Amino acid sequence: MIRRIDHIAIAVRDLAAAKSFFLNGLGGRELFSCPHPYQGYSWTLIELGASCCIELIASIDDKSFVQRFLEKRGEGPHHVTIQVDNLRQMHERLTEKGIPTFDYSESLPGWKEFFVHPKHAFGTLFQFAEFNPLDWINPGYVPPCYREFAPPEETAGDQGPVEVKSTESPQGRTVEIRRGTQSVSLPESMIPELVRALLELGRSLTG
Repeated sequence: MIRRIDHIAIAVRDLAAAKSFFLNGLGGRELFSCPHPYQGYSWTLIELGASCCIELIASIDDKSFVQRFLEKRGEGPHHVTIQVDNLRQMHERLTEKGIPTFDYSESLPGWKEFFVHPKHAFGTLFQFAEFNPLDWINPGYVPPCYREFAPPEETAGDQGPVEVKSTESPQGRTVEIRRGTQSVSLPESMIPELVRALLELGRSLTG
């Protein structure tokens, strides 16, 4: 019934600063980012490792639920999202076990959800959701945790495009080259040498 813990949502005041921490500092990968004007917040989903994601939520309206949370509790974990195979069955199970739920909804295309209040879950807000993540994450890369949703031909031997990014660290600037789950980091000073080596290799392969 339960597939996995899909993500932990963290409420933040400065979305750009939080994204920099998780992407540049911790080496995460952005899977999706989108504002929700009608709910007054913006969110970004970030892959960390190969099994779970971090969702950053920030208010864009001083009356949003995120803003109320920040004013009451400050920045920090907001909820845990558990992905399920069948939301109705999960809801029935919790009801049978005497666990109260709230805000059951199937109104969004491709997304069904309900919640368990922190007072019934040891201080933690749980979101139970049924969805296919490939309906909305950025195309071109399928994270290991979502590969079960992709046709075999989309994942066999393909980990998406090569990505290159430069980051600042106490030791100086480094360049990360990544494809799928594989990555290598080099000091920025080594890039000219790497380029020369790759050009020589290319000439030898084509000559």
